[in-house]
Amino acid sequence: AHALEQFTVRDVLSHRGYPTLRHPINDTATVQEALTQMRRHNAVSLPVLSSSNKDRPLVDVISVYDLRDYIIHSPGLDNEVQLQLLSGRASGARTVLSDTVSQVVASRKHATQEISATAPLESLIRLFSTLGHHLVLVTGVQSKDAVHRVPRSSSDEPRRRREWSIGSECSSSTLGYADSFDWEYSDDDEDSTSQMWGLTQYDVLHFIQHHNHQLGHPILDMPATSIASTKPLTATAVISQSPDSRHTPLLPALTIRDSALSAMKQLRDSHTSALPVVDIDGRLIAEIAGTGMRYLTEDKIGFLGKPVLAFIYGLQLPKANPYVIHEHFTMSQIMTGLLRMNSYRAWLVDSEERPICAISTTDILSFLL
Repeated sequence: AHALEQFTVRDVLSHRGYPTLRHPINDTATVQEALTQMRRHNAVSLPVLSSSNKDRPLVDVISVYDLRDYIIHSPGLDNEVQLQLLSGRASGARTVLSDTVSQVVASRKHATQEISATAPLESLIRLFSTLGHHLVLVTGVQSKDAVHRVPRSSSDEPRRRREWSIGSECSSSTLGYADSFDWEYSDDDEDSTSQMWGLTQYDVLHFIQHHNHQLGHPILDMPATSIASTKPLTATAVISQSPDSRHTPLLPALTIRDSALSAMKQLRDSHTSALPVVDIDGRLIAEIAGTGMRYLTEDKIGFLGKPVLAFIYGLQLPKANPYVIHEHFTMSQIMTGLLRMNSYRAWLVDSEERPICAISTTDILSFLL
């Protein structure tokens, strides 16, 4: 959008409080340790530090989606799943969760992207929209500007520390603090990785929402169907269906009988972060996302062979209703809902609650270009 041309990557960094990389993990750590760390901190990404090269400590950044793909590609996974389903316990044999983070990094096709703080905001959006990355590292940040800040309320309540973590599930910061807070400086957190900054798709969405008055009504009032029509797989169907017709799910939809392992493989093959779970009438009842793999442990690998709902409840995944929208929802309403519900995606459904497609943060950013 023309309104975004005046902004740079540094503007987003400043708005989000210069988030640094947090919760680093060594490249010699195991896949299980990485999953546990992500679960403990509600993180999607972790910076990987070299255990041998102290001059260049940052190896890369891995995401839960990298770990998911690595796990389901493991040649011995199916056997372990079946054995645990039959016996109800772990086999005791070495599993993929004992592999190292360095093996995961080596298996990836694409490294984490970098962008200069002086680059136009549109360049950052293109990295997210074309490559689908969750996180982009930012270079060229002046250390005098990049400081952690503590929000201070106008009341006499004690000050609360705000965690600036680029790895949190949706945002690089903990939601819930008002934008009108004053700021003051504080020392770096012990678990942050100094001199390394990054931004997520959610950070950019939060920044754009803050400046949405500059986008103009034609964009803000754009209906959900127009946004969905820009998705290659949904364009023809979304445009051609009338409001009274029966929509057919245009994403691969999972039934309550499908296994979690087949769901994770579909997520990988469809290059999407989540899939809808539908009942026998095709109505949306839940979603399954790659972030669910953070709750996997050696003795619970067998849950991958169970139906998706058994996987969700058996691993005690956080309970959250999918964010559902209908065809008359506008761009402004969708962005507001994503931020308020701390969600990556909105599910566009028909009048009978059958999913048509997911409108993700990536789709929103792509539409704004």
